[in-house]
Amino acid sequence: MQVDPMKPLSDLQLLGDQQIRKRVERRQELIDAAVPFMKHLYNFVKGSDTFVCLADDQGVILEALKDQVVSHRTKHLCYEVGADWSEAIAGTNAIGTALFEGKPIQVTASEHYCQVLHSLTGSAAPIFYPNGGLAGILCIMGLHQHVYPHTLGMVVAAVKAIENELAYRKTSKDLLVAYDKTKTVIETMSEGLISIEQNQIITHLNSEAAKILGVKKDNCIGKHAAEIFGPNFPLLDVLKTGEEYTDREILFDSPTGPVRFTSTARLIRDSSGNVRGMIATMRKPNIVHQLVNRFGGAQATFTFDDIIGNEPCIVSLIQKAKRVARSGSTILLQGESGTGKEMFAQAIHNASGRRYGPFVVINCGAIPRELVESELFGYEDGAFTGAKKGGRPGKFELANGGTIFLDEIGDMPLEIQAALLRVLQEKQITRIGGQKPVKVNTRVIAATNKNLAEEVDKGNFRLDLYYRLNVITLHIPPLRERANDIPRLTRYFVEKISRRLGIKAPKIDPEVFTYLQNYDWPGNVRELENVIEQALHVLEGEVFHHENLPQRILSGSGRKAFLRKKGLSKIKEVEAKLVKDTLEAHKWNITKAAEALGIGRNTLYRKIKQYNLAGEK
Repeated sequence: MQVDPMKPLSDLQLLGDQQIRKRVERRQELIDAAVPFMKHLYNFVKGSDTFVCLADDQGVILEALKDQVVSHRTKHLCYEVGADWSEAIAGTNAIGTALFEGKPIQVTASEHYCQVLHSLTGSAAPIFYPNGGLAGILCIMGLHQHVYPHTLGMVVAAVKAIENELAYRKTSKDLLVAYDKTKTVIETMSEGLISIEQNQIITHLNSEAAKILGVKKDNCIGKHAAEIFGPNFPLLDVLKTGEEYTDREILFDSPTGPVRFTSTARLIRDSSGNVRGMIATMRKPNIVHQLVNRFGGAQATFTFDDIIGNEPCIVSLIQKAKRVARSGSTILLQGESGTGKEMFAQAIHNASGRRYGPFVVINCGAIPRELVESELFGYEDGAFTGAKKGGRPGKFELANGGTIFLDEIGDMPLEIQAALLRVLQEKQITRIGGQKPVKVNTRVIAATNKNLAEEVDKGNFRLDLYYRLNVITLHIPPLRERANDIPRLTRYFVEKISRRLGIKAPKIDPEVFTYLQNYDWPGNVRELENVIEQALHVLEGEVFHHENLPQRILSGSGRKAFLRKKGLSKIKEVEAKLVKDTLEAHKWNITKAAEALGIGRNTLYRKIKQYNLAGEK
């Protein structure tokens, strides 16, 4: 290695200040761990012309402990911070050789390669990181007559202590990182979480749990649970009884008022099986209910863009519905069966500020009378024979923050109407068998195909409930009053049903529209969709002909067919004469005549054909 054994070591390679600073910074963890043990070791050898030093994994000294006397006596040896004592620089020596061998070693007197070191004895041992990597070298250096064989043992013992400290620091650091990760995960959970020790001291409480329980997080950690929440805090039951539970509904009188939440609790046990505490999660009812609604299909999928129609009656209805959707007022939808009342209800919900909340549907006419109240308002545990354990929320609770659609409201039993009226007035419900009312923020949209005013006169519907529901009323027109929309609806259903059946959508013979427009449609849009599906099932070829329609459509059964058989009614005669006179006045200019009549060109063409006016031109 071209080392001169006779050279003085006062000119030993010494790093610059900037290099020393960077090297020390990179190994600060090693220095911090080693210095306390170096000081302890130095106290044993102090005053015996001996000093203690720490070198890195390249043999460069990082730290040296020595008194002024030793410093003066060794100034010619360059045992300073930044000096390189590797074998390639200083030949055989305790630091460099222990670094090369990777094991404890003692070099004394003439065993040193350089003659200037023959008066010294060095005892050094390598320090290893917990992962097995070489960290550095610990060394005791002194006059050889003052150093004994057991000195190396002292160095080895100190090195072992340093390695233990490094392992402890790594473990602590890893635990701290793991704790921070766990704390971050707990804090970002959508569920509330609380951890309580066996002595009822709260150890963890995330922000969501604090929000649900109505407390401040910082005021709870380290406090006794009974001190914060009272001795009857329901979550402490798992510590008292030892019984874990899953998705239990809990009603709790929090500092900010009664709250209801769903909780799952588990005991924490040590390796011997002894209970050390418990951990519980909490979910707000609206979160749970939204999940139930989402996976239970109670979602509003239709918007106003899905409602097909160009007739003035349906266009003006959509515009009005959009305006009232933004309010929180109760809406009553009236219309014949099959006109699309639920579709309008969904569109109103999706155009409102509640669109991200649940949309819950209940058919008041399809539920047995004895079950209507429990379906609407829910029940508590043990409320009646056959009640589900733990109770069950009603539709109003499930719809909290969203909309409840009460279909066929005209069929609701009278005895339930009073309870519904109370909910609409007070904005809270009380479960069957329950004592405490639960506030609900639910918008009500009701629908019926009955004339509620007549039902009130008959004694079948409460007058006060009728006024409460009749805040905003939307009348959905029957299909026979919007005949011009039938072609567009037909094309839509042909495309939709063809996709569902996995067939190519057929072309539609225009004569099909004539038959469909001349039918009365007592079942409205729902009946039209069923007719199209029935026709596509029997279709042969790639064209939808009128022969594919059901016989009742072809025979013209219904009110319009009756009028055709009896001849035009007086009103129709007047309308036919008005259309004819207007056409003649405008010299059969379709555009001008349509504008004068206030109808569209297509509507005018249809009336010309309907009244056979083209032959009189």
